[in-house]
Amino acid sequence: MQRTEKCALMRPGASIQQPEGTDGMPHAEKSGEYRNIPLTQLHESTTNPRKRFKEETLKELAASFATQGVLAPLVVRPTGDEQFEVVAGARRFRAAKLARLESVPARIVELTDAAAIETQVVENLQREDIHPLEEALGFRSLLELGDPKYTVGEIAARSGKSEAYVLGRLKLTELIEPVAEAFMSDKITIGHALLIAKLPPQNQQEAFNAAFRQMWTSEGDQSVLIPVKELAAWIQSNILLELEAAPFDKQDETLLPQAGACANCPKRTGFNTLLFSEVRKDSCTDPQCFRAKVDAHVAKTIESKPKTLQISSAWTNGRENGPIGRNAYVELQLNGGRSGKKTASNPAQKPCRSMTEAIFVDSGRRGQMVKVCTDLSCKIHHGDRPSPEQLQRERVAERKRIEAQRAEVTTRHRVLAAVLAKIEAPLKKAELQVITWRMLEKLEHQRRIAFAKRHKLLTGHNAETDFQQVEVGLKKMLKEAEEEELCRLLMECVLLETAYSATNGSDDRLLTIARRYRIDVERIARSVREDLAAKTKKAANKAVKPRLQAAAAAAAD
Repeated sequence: MQRTEKCALMRPGASIQQPEGTDGMPHAEKSGEYRNIPLTQLHESTTNPRKRFKEETLKELAASFATQGVLAPLVVRPTGDEQFEVVAGARRFRAAKLARLESVPARIVELTDAAAIETQVVENLQREDIHPLEEALGFRSLLELGDPKYTVGEIAARSGKSEAYVLGRLKLTELIEPVAEAFMSDKITIGHALLIAKLPPQNQQEAFNAAFRQMWTSEGDQSVLIPVKELAAWIQSNILLELEAAPFDKQDETLLPQAGACANCPKRTGFNTLLFSEVRKDSCTDPQCFRAKVDAHVAKTIESKPKTLQISSAWTNGRENGPIGRNAYVELQLNGGRSGKKTASNPAQKPCRSMTEAIFVDSGRRGQMVKVCTDLSCKIHHGDRPSPEQLQRERVAERKRIEAQRAEVTTRHRVLAAVLAKIEAPLKKAELQVITWRMLEKLEHQRRIAFAKRHKLLTGHNAETDFQQVEVGLKKMLKEAEEEELCRLLMECVLLETAYSATNGSDDRLLTIARRYRIDVERIARSVREDLAAKTKKAANKAVKPRLQAAAAAAAD
């Protein structure tokens, strides 16, 4: 058996001189024998971190086993009744079954459950194609061992990785099942998976959905994976909540006893800088906990200060027992507001006798305490408020405007019905003019220009004067055209677009009309090809003639 590179990961307390097996694995309590074991006596280990096996490479390995046999023995441990668990070599075991081998060579060793897990982790770390999630499961298995006991620092030191690397891999094991499956099938990258794994389970699906963007491609509407930086920006904007703006006391452990204080919370990005090194502002990664603390803060404030007004950031209709709407109060910014600049002429900068404390109970400002004035008779903050009489007059005027508009629309619909009742077939010139002009109005600008050129309504080409020339020319042409010409113009409006592009199948309106009028389309196409060929030949002769004349002159000299 070929010796593999020795892995740096060893059991805590083990010395460098610890004996090894021939495949670089930590030695078991007692080495066993080498022998061929029937496949019927082998079964895979349930603790093996390796979860995915490529079908194509398994078939290639099985073909090699069928011709050359299994050269590298499996590592197995007895489980009783002549049954053995495959500790190392699950891929070879599967390939052997595909090759329909009866037995495989194996080294039988006595291993405890902890030693078996260590062996599997070491084997997987030595693989080149190990998936990050499989590596993470291996680290998690070591961390959960009862004896010997591993720590993150020991795993990092013995595997040659940084603690941030190991912590990131351990976080991958906390991915919810749909995201983990997508990661294992390479639908998302390690960068996307790490960003999502750092979030609470209830937010992971939302972040996973945001990792894809619907785009129209040559194969239709498809979900396309967005860049890692873009997903990180989305998470910071939509899930992470900046603690600086939190309305509650971050040091208060009694506000939500089950969550404790934010200062010692591991879900705070500032607490776990190894995991959240890319997040600049200290933020909360658990929106539900954040909202629960805000709710508790609001309830505690209202209980301790019963006179505190409850206000809303939206306009309300003043419903009973509801918060005071934005239309019924003025928020005072006595400290100069967010900009810090005081403006003497701004009423919001001036206190009044009716000033009182209020707390927002909805929106993004929920829990924030402010000073407000709700006294509608206050001359300082409500001086420009319309009087009740003026408001009543405005309501009456608006009601009249709506009623007049409804009457006008109803009248026009009835006039339309009366007009349609008078229409006779065939249509007269006046009706055809109305319809044709409407059809011309619906044409896009470039098609209207083409229409005008077909009828020689444009002289030269000037983008600034084209529109005016077309408008004047078309109106004059419609005014002078008789019924027969108007009918042709209508058909031209309908078929003009089809003259620029063919439609596959039987939906080509131009060819359908041509067949109806028994027009020989093939003869026209043949004539066009002949004309183009003649023009091409003429252009070629024109280009060759100067060269022949030059050659003749050179020969004469």
